[in-house]
Amino acid sequence: MTSQEDFEKEITQLGERIALLLVASDLPDEVKAGFMAMIPEMTPEQLDRLIALLEANVKETAVAEEQQLGRSVQEAQKAYETSRKEEEQQAIKSMNAIETLLNQ
Repeated sequence: MTSQEDFEKEITQLGERIALLLVASDLPDEVKAGFMAMIPEMTPEQLDRLIALLEANVKETAVAEEQQLGRSVQEAQKAYETSRKEEEQQAIKSMNAIETLLNQ
């Protein structure tokens, strides 16, 4: 590959990375559109800062979603345990009633 091809490949990868980060971020659409409009005018340093900002936003979003998922799983587990205990008690009552009938 020539250095021109390498440069074009690197720029394409950078663009794809920024696009993925923008899609994954929870920023409002108008903010995303603003970033997209500014990208062609940005210096490499500004692009690096934008990428760092987007990565931090995506990470914070992922952490918050993971915490919410954890809470949801815990709530589901509690509901399951409560339901299981209620069903177990009902089964014991039914077995006791059957035993009483059989002993008569």
